[in-house]
Order: sequence, then structure tokens, then C-alpha cells
Amino acid sequence: MKTPLKQIYQIRIPLPFRLNHVNSYLVQDGSFWSVIDPGLDTLVTEKSWVQTLHQLNVKPSDIRNIYITHFHPDHYGFAGKMQRWTGAEVNASGETYALAERYYSQGQSERNLHFYLKSGIPETLAQDVAELDSKLLHQISPITGTRVNLLEGDSIVLAGEPYEIVLGGGHAEGSVGFWNAERQALIGGDLLLQKITPNITYQYEEDEGNPLESYFATLNALERRMVRTVLPGHGPVFQPQTDYFESVIAHHKERLDHVLGIVHEAGSAGTTIYDISMRLFSKVFDNDNARFALGETAAHVRYLERQKLLRVQESGGKYSVFENVPY
Repeated sequence: MKTPLKQIYQIRIPLPFRLNHVNSYLVQDGSFWSVIDPGLDTLVTEKSWVQTLHQLNVKPSDIRNIYITHFHPDHYGFAGKMQRWTGAEVNASGETYALAERYYSQGQSERNLHFYLKSGIPETLAQDVAELDSKLLHQISPITGTRVNLLEGDSIVLAGEPYEIVLGGGHAEGSVGFWNAERQALIGGDLLLQKITPNITYQYEEDEGNPLESYFATLNALERRMVRTVLPGHGPVFQPQTDYFESVIAHHKERLDHVLGIVHEAGSAGTTIYDISMRLFSKVFDNDNARFALGETAAHVRYLERQKLLRVQESGGKYSVFENVPY
């Protein structure tokens, strides 16, 4: 539970997903405490926190700040309930609050279903996945108390030491990282993970974004900081190897090449986002992971579309993906 950073404890909170845990962090500042990423709003999460606070002899009223790295439910979901339980302020980026309000609204499941169907997914599977999305809304506790906006370059104190707020994107726009320059340490949520890369997703018709390009920019910015220690949102604390950033970017470039190859094989007939995703993620494509696979595929298609290597055309209620060459 202890980490290499003084007075910062890693709390492993169980999740009911294929990725079966999220790392929360409990930070001591004298007689007061802060929590980073409290987890998903489930009874298991609540019991985990009750047990953890009891073990460390921490009263709920001792918690003064709740920090959220990004809006995804496994990090954000329990924040509202923990705030009402402790009276703490919630701290996150403006993008995190805005995205949470959008994605956890009642109409989002219908918007997701619309995207799934246009991606070419069979209707029965699309309905099943949208139903899972709808159920997830019940594991998000709304934030009703004091909210503080974190800005790029802000300085906060954790465990008696200064941390700079760094913002990143790709996995979730407005993701917050906490950077300790003296220790070259990053509490980074899902910005940097050891054995997997964070899911980079996109939904057509959402906006004019390019999340994979945003993620590459985030990686380049973090590489320049010479990060030595990462306290991640999933998995163990780790020290990035010298080729870490290069290998993560190479992984995505290999996937981009794979997408180009699949679309090239389809020729003038084109193909769908669903068909591409089935080729990319055939071993893990099921109801639980379909939204991640489709979103990840769409993000890579979007990047290649912006590079003018692919074009996406809507016809007959579906998106068709073509090479950007004359036939």
C-alpha cells in the first residue's frame, strides 16, 4: 500500500470489469488527508474505503480534498458520494466536469447506440452494449458540493511537497497529472501505464477532435519532463525504461499501419469501423469490450483521416471507410 513517495498510499479498489482494479491514492498532509481517484460508485468501493480508513485511523472528516484525474467512471464515479461522506472539496479540470456532465446524462446511451449502429455493429449486439452503457450510469454519483477547477501549471501541496498540475489528452481530454519536479515523479491516472496503453477512443459526430494526435502530444510533453517514477491509475508503481515513450508511440503506429492494410484490402467497396475492429481486436471483442474496441478503432481511423490517408463517408445509415485514393 505504501509508495516510493512519502505519505502517499496506493489503494487498490476492485472493479467489476475485465480490467479488475483501479488505483486510488490516499495522501497525508499533517492531520488532514486527500484522495486521488476514489473509484467507481459500488458497494465494493465503499467497503474498501471504510476498511482502508479504519486501518489507517483516518476519519472521513479528515479528508479535505478529493482529486479526480479524469472523467471515466472507474476514477470519477465515487467522488460525489465520497464528497457527501467527508465534506471535502472536489478538484478536477474544467474539461473533466464538462465531459462528465455530457457523458453521464440520460441521453448518452442513445447517442452511443447511434454511433454503434453507424459503425456497422449488428443491431442486437449494439442494443446489448448500449444497455451496458445505461447500467454504468447507476455507478456514477453526481458531484453536488464544492468544485475546484484545476488549471495547467497550477501548484498544489501533497504530502508537504509541491506538485505541478499537468494536463493531457487522448485517453480523456483534460486528464490531470500531478508532477513532482524534485522527485521527477508523476501521479498520472491513466496517462502512463506500465503494461498496457490507455484506451484511445473517438465517436464520429462528437466533435472535430483527434484523440490519438492529442495522446501523441501528451506523450511527447511528458517525455521531455524525464519522468523517473509513475504512480499510475492501474497496475504497479513503475520506472519508465528509456524506450518507454518510443515503444508506446510505436505500438499505435503499428496499429495505424494495420488499419491502413485492412482498408486497402477492402478496395473500392470500403469497409466499416466494426469490421476493422473485429480484425484488430478479434480475441477480446465481446459485449463488455465492444465499446472500447469500436472507439479505439474509430480513433485510429480518425487520425488517418486527418492525415488524408483515409476518408470516411456516411451512407445508408453507416460509416464506410475508404483509402483516400481514386479508384
